[in-house]
Amino acid sequence: MTPRLSSKNNIVVGKAGQRGFTLFELAVAVSVIAVLAVLLLSRLAALQQEAERVAVQQTVVALRAGLRMKVLELYASDRQNQLPALAGQNPIDWLAEKPDNYLGEYVTPVMEKLPQSHWFFDRSNAELIYILNRGNTFAGYRSELLQFKVSLQQASATRAKPSTPADAPEVALIQVGEAGGLK
Repeated sequence: MTPRLSSKNNIVVGKAGQRGFTLFELAVAVSVIAVLAVLLLSRLAALQQEAERVAVQQTVVALRAGLRMKVLELYASDRQNQLPALAGQNPIDWLAEKPDNYLGEYVTPVMEKLPQSHWFFDRSNAELIYILNRGNTFAGYRSELLQFKVSLQQASATRAKPSTPADAPEVALIQVGEAGGLK
């Protein structure tokens, strides 16, 4: 069959005039796009978890630095007797700026009502808590808690640093429990 010109509107009539996707080609294209979208979303979720882990670690490092500064301030002003009081304080107060995701202090927090990826201080236990965002979009609410506490331990003579007296207590921000695996 040879294509012929229609006298009306100069349109080519015949097989060459039929263009477009077949149903099979459309299904293949949609399948490829769907696979790429799933790969992109899984990678994005992994990157979000890594970003959250790094942000929490940076905040903990800043809190530990703030605690060291507070301890040094007490030593410099010869107020070592006030070191035990640090164990009950909110570590966020030692930072120059509070994190944007800090909710405040609670006496009896209701965990289900608090948003994920946020810090808060539990005054009843004197613990700083971070609610991890481990929820799967398709599986509903699921989170873990990272709990930190200021620990005050009496230093032994063998562990004491040369710059501090042997009977001086050691103050540290430690992680309580094993949730999340952050150190």
